[in-house]
Amino acid sequence: MRQPAAFRAAARRGFTLIEVMVALSIMSLIMVALYTTLNMALRTRDQLEIDAQVARLGPQILDLVENDLRRAWLMNIDGDKVFLGETRTVNGEPADSLTFLTTVDSTVTRRVEDREISSDICETGYRLRTNPKNPDVMELWRRQSFHVDEKPLEDGVYELIHDRVISFQVRYLETVDRMAEKLTGWSAAERHALPAMVDIEMNLQAVPRTTEDVGKQDSASRTLHYHRVIPLMPHSDMLMRIHALPPSFKGAGLDDGGAGKDTYDPDGDPDGDGIPNKLDDDDDGDKILDVDDPTPQGEGSGGGGGSGKDSHGTDSDGDGIPDDGPGGSGGGSGSGGKGSGGPSDDFSNALQDLLNGMGGG
Repeated sequence: MRQPAAFRAAARRGFTLIEVMVALSIMSLIMVALYTTLNMALRTRDQLEIDAQVARLGPQILDLVENDLRRAWLMNIDGDKVFLGETRTVNGEPADSLTFLTTVDSTVTRRVEDREISSDICETGYRLRTNPKNPDVMELWRRQSFHVDEKPLEDGVYELIHDRVISFQVRYLETVDRMAEKLTGWSAAERHALPAMVDIEMNLQAVPRTTEDVGKQDSASRTLHYHRVIPLMPHSDMLMRIHALPPSFKGAGLDDGGAGKDTYDPDGDPDGDGIPNKLDDDDDGDKILDVDDPTPQGEGSGGGGGSGKDSHGTDSDGDGIPDDGPGGSGGGSGSGGKGSGGPSDDFSNALQDLLNGMGGG
């Protein structure tokens, strides 16, 4: 069946301009709706990302700093160079630094045979510098050194903690009181103690993920603020007085004007057998070999025991506790004249001072 000529002519003409315009308008409305929906989805994702950062990023950084500070090491270090807090600024923003010793296992390791080992006591610190890729913010670095050397507050290996820090401010309190004066710096070498509390305020930059110009967004909405007050080790001033030196064993009967000292003479002959002590296996002639004899020179050959005092003098620190050790009166007999008093040393004296200061006796 043949189609009418008019119908065949209309088919050859195609779409009119009005029809094309109507189709484009409808398509544009659909694209705008899709763009708006996608943009809202991206904004929602950004807000969720910021909320997630608030929940984990800042607290994780402060947890790391707090864990290091709470396990600070402060005993037996020359000059008490165990803690240094300095106030600094970078591009006009607070960028304070912390340096101290800690017992947290170091992330810097050493290979021993077939395994990697960490240090039980290491140098640790936190320091900031300008972000070379974005000068408007700073980088927070953690410093560690495997060994505690002659300069415990210097050198080490740095690891990046975060690269978008706006400010990092540290203040120090002498007492456990949030209303106490906050100091801008602290040196244990000068104060011979750790601060009672460390107050840290930190601002981080939240990074939007949209392709829009970030300058159009409110800068305050892109700043994450964190604040934490960290209490440190109590009685740190007394703990710094403890120096765990090996016992000197200058106890009773060993240093009292020469009394109680061993009177062994290698050329002597106490048993009168004509054989000097250095060649005689039984110096006192009691039929017991010297190696098995508790008194190889004979009973009473030793001098009188000492008074049990050590050689540290009297009350040098003015705390009302004599520096003398806990020795008693020495005995009179026995080779070498050892008395009955116990050994005394710097560690026992300092420990007793510490216990007395803490009400322990």
